[in-house]
Amino acid sequence: MFEWLVHEMAKVKTGKFYLVDGPLRAENGERLARSDLPLPASYKNFILQFGNAKLYRIGDLYRVQVWSNPRADRTEKGEPRLCFGRTEDTIAYFKERLLFPDQESPVFEWHYGRGAEQQTADRFDEWLKKQSGRIRRYYTKKKWREIEKGPPPFSDREKSIVKARRKFLWRVVGIAPNGDLIFQVYNGSQIFLPYLSVGIRHKGGEPFGGVKLPVFDLEPGKTKVVQIDCYKDSHDPHKVEAFEEPDPGPEDRDLYWEFRATS
Repeated sequence: MFEWLVHEMAKVKTGKFYLVDGPLRAENGERLARSDLPLPASYKNFILQFGNAKLYRIGDLYRVQVWSNPRADRTEKGEPRLCFGRTEDTIAYFKERLLFPDQESPVFEWHYGRGAEQQTADRFDEWLKKQSGRIRRYYTKKKWREIEKGPPPFSDREKSIVKARRKFLWRVVGIAPNGDLIFQVYNGSQIFLPYLSVGIRHKGGEPFGGVKLPVFDLEPGKTKVVQIDCYKDSHDPHKVEAFEEPDPGPEDRDLYWEFRATS
């Protein structure tokens, strides 16, 4: 049913362009089979094969996401629904009243920008194929070939940056009177870096952004204090936390400030 996606994923050599859990673990598959909810077969087949899936990365976002555990809530009109995924600007769901055993079910989407509901497919696999086609049209043939080919490997200099950033140690030591977070940073490497990329998330929750700590003047073996605005205008600084980003790969060059020069 999803051979087209398997084939497409196999050809793309750009890391993290697709992120899937892989086949659902046996115990989770058994739990799915025992579920009281008559989930459509095409959706169940997808999550059994792929688990949670994030598809078509652009920057640090994914244009399509499918969740292995659908989230129950209600539509704007109060109808019970099961949200199974999202695109960059919609939430995708089944309506519970249209779920029946051994039957497919139409897919609806709520568009955040337009604030409106629309049925966009007659079944899950059709919805996913439509979303893939829509996204593929965003790319020129040349750009898609570049995605399939993958980025060039790290140079020796870039490898040294990856190693160095592991030796930069930091911690949040307080909140400034103006709401900025106060970081203490130690350079345990042997080189200078222009910036240090740090992720920001809700405490105990999902990441929603990142900041760059200016460390271009931090000598090896030295420590400095940095005060940074971490979305204080839209997020309570007492309810956010900084976290260490994982090692970047070649596909992350544009996302990590360590690879950029100071202005």
